[in-house]
Amino acid sequence: DVIIVIGGFNSSNTQHLQEIAEDAGITSYWVDTPDRLDAANVVTWRTAHGELKTTENWLPEGAVTIGVTSGASTPDKVVEDVIDLIFATKEGQKAAVAA
Repeated sequence: DVIIVIGGFNSSNTQHLQEIAEDAGITSYWVDTPDRLDAANVVTWRTAHGELKTTENWLPEGAVTIGVTSGASTPDKVVEDVIDLIFATKEGQKAAVAA
């Protein structure tokens, strides 16, 4: 359903990963740090062509398949922190529905 591309905005390798997703028509978000995501379901991301965008409600409610990829030099800790925020966002959605 969605691909999250993680890696530095100055990385041509990571840029190419985002470009592949965009060219395939897959909804994708390229972030360089976990600070680009918010557990309130907001993401600030970059397109393969360098445009910085902010998207609210980027993560659909309910069951979703998320592909995660990262540039070769992206630290594991950055990838882990981004994944943790994705899970926190999904947990927040569940709590909102239950309330």
